[in-house]
Amino acid sequence: MLWLIQIVGTWALVGLTIVTLLLRTSFSLFALARTIVTAVVVLTLTYRYGLATGGFFDWVDAVIVKYGLLAIVASVVLVVLAAVYVLVGPPGTRRPRLVRLFLIDGGEFTVPGPLSVLALAGATTGVVAWSMNAIEEYGNAFVSLVTAILILLPVGIFLLLAPFSVAGTIFNAANAHPALPSLAAPFVAVGAIVVDRFSGSIVATPDNLKDPFALTGLLITVTLSAVEFARLRGRGQGLTRDAEPGGEPGPTPVDGTESGAPAPR
Repeated sequence: MLWLIQIVGTWALVGLTIVTLLLRTSFSLFALARTIVTAVVVLTLTYRYGLATGGFFDWVDAVIVKYGLLAIVASVVLVVLAAVYVLVGPPGTRRPRLVRLFLIDGGEFTVPGPLSVLALAGATTGVVAWSMNAIEEYGNAFVSLVTAILILLPVGIFLLLAPFSVAGTIFNAANAHPALPSLAAPFVAVGAIVVDRFSGSIVATPDNLKDPFALTGLLITVTLSAVEFARLRGRGQGLTRDAEPGGEPGPTPVDGTESGAPAPR
């Protein structure tokens, strides 16, 4: 029974997480640029220097550890930024802003907010870790093989898709407000560098190249975020003004305060 729960639970939770990562109210060119830069750097270094782990299961274990540490860093960044986002809201918008961090009513559809996506991704990482550890603990080689075959597909998709999606959208933070990803991205990038230092690299990049690549990636992220935030402010979509999930400024009621809710469609 536990074996069945493991298989079904892994498929269901990974599938739900992947769908959730794709439920975006917007996907800016800057988010696309962050995704492409991350993918190109990681895949190029992997192709050139290979992995720093001895085998597939070692690689999975290393990735899961790094995911867990990055989730902690991202949690701190997003919680602090979420608190700022709520506190700087105009009068009458703080409660709607808090709700949008968890659930966004887009009128025709409802999507999860960044804190919900973060929590789900963290839970999925935990389940993936449990599933992979369980494979190694089975005493029967045939059961271990069957289990590995059944869960490697969803686990592999999750481990490959999640980092690139999160790097671009920062847990779909734009669902709550279009300015949140640009503000969070540099802090998450710094966190990724620190985590890489303490947990060890997954890619076998030579030591003399690690710092230049890390600093270059951070500089690109900061530049993209700065330009994106400046453009958003220029369109009236700064953090102190509410915006609809689609990215447009929200309506301003006759009393001079923003409603904090999406406009009727």
